[in-house]
Amino acid sequence: MLDITPEDLYHLRKMQMEIEKRALELQKSQQDLDRFVLDLEHKHGLIAEGRTLDIATESIKEPMPVPNHNGNGKSQAKELLSTTAE
Repeated sequence: MLDITPEDLYHLRKMQMEIEKRALELQKSQQDLDRFVLDLEHKHGLIAEGRTLDIATESIKEPMPVPNHNGNGKSQAKELLSTTAE
């Protein structure tokens, strides 16, 4: 059996807490980045046009084409049912 000293347990717990702290800092940084991108999209009028910034490719994403249906999902369900029934 592995013997772990109280000193080793202390260092282990301390390191786990440090990792959790860094994970929270990373999460906060990601949130700050998302907020900054949102501010840029708003400032340059992209949101009103349905466009977004893609920081990974350093480009502006155009909106996806909207499918031509009534929006309640029934037309898609009918197509799916007719496909599975055949």
